[in-house]
Amino acid sequence: MRAPLFPGLLAAALLLAAPAAARTPAPRPTAGPDVVRVFVLKHRKAEDAFLLVRPLLGARGTIVLQTATNALTVRDSVRTVERVAQAVSAFDLPPRAIAVSVSLIRATHAPGPGGPPAPVAERFRGVADRLRSLFNFTEYASLDEVVLQGLEGDPVSWTLGGSFRVEFLLEPTGGRESVRLRNLVLARLRRDEAGNETARDIARTSLNLRMREPFVLGIGREEGGGAALFLVLTADPVESGPGIAGRR
Repeated sequence: MRAPLFPGLLAAALLLAAPAAARTPAPRPTAGPDVVRVFVLKHRKAEDAFLLVRPLLGARGTIVLQTATNALTVRDSVRTVERVAQAVSAFDLPPRAIAVSVSLIRATHAPGPGGPPAPVAERFRGVADRLRSLFNFTEYASLDEVVLQGLEGDPVSWTLGGSFRVEFLLEPTGGRESVRLRNLVLARLRRDEAGNETARDIARTSLNLRMREPFVLGIGREEGGGAALFLVLTADPVESGPGIAGRR
């Protein structure tokens, strides 16, 4: 028998003609087994942790919220559940005590008829200089200043200058260098002829404060005049102790 003239081509033709059953398929990677873990939160609400954890889950992951026990049941791969455990551990921390310095400032173009404006506190003088560079106001008078102290999760409310009320809810932001003031409201207080007090909101917002950095919130011009109001807010962490109860 004569040898083929092109042995390489003959071998390739025989390989292509081989039945599919004779070929060895490449092994497919298999997914690891799912694990189930229950996270019972001690300091924060499970509803809030649910919003944090859900985006971390894979396509096959599931999460069950149990409000009665303040817990989450998570089912997913080992790696994903470990990542969830780290996120929950960083989130479920005891509430911090926060002091929020609040200054209500009236900005005008000239001193009022009652004499020169009250001096602005030393820590806010840099803020007043910044406002002068941004607006055409020339005078800045502090109507009231107060330090409100509370724990994360506490509602805080206080009357400023006898005619205004500020209130907000202290909330954590997930980082140690900031705090959130949710539903921050500045309201103007008035009394009707019967002596009943009424409040009208003149500002409503939510904002994050970086620790020890003043935040200036412009409220707008006062009714019937050219003056404008500004809130200057500064947050500072404080040690827990007597007096930490939502207002001070």
